[in-house]
Amino acid sequence: MSLQFFSGFFKSPSEVLDDVKSNKTWPTTFVSGPSEGLPVHWHSDEVHAYIMEGETDFFDETTGKRTPVTAGDKIIVPARTLHAEGVVKDRVVYILALPQPLAADKFLAMHEPDTL
Repeated sequence: MSLQFFSGFFKSPSEVLDDVKSNKTWPTTFVSGPSEGLPVHWHSDEVHAYIMEGETDFFDETTGKRTPVTAGDKIIVPARTLHAEGVVKDRVVYILALPQPLAADKFLAMHEPDTL
């Protein structure tokens, strides 16, 4: 499956929380600090990522494309989909919505591509 991108999806945190509720998911905040980008990986659960602040891009292994994202955008990362966050110059603040509440050390476990 491919990543799904929704540019300009929301204008306020309340719109994000309304979407989280409508999807029956659990929200958590995640801050990605400065980096040269992450390696390609996958997660066990589907993740809805709402960009609250900052900008980066996401690489989708299925399409081979990098898509820029910024505040107001939403990304859906299907479970077991190979992807990678790109360069973060300062920071990117996300609200991540997951299908179940998980402990902080488990909610974004990154799995290597060869374990898919």
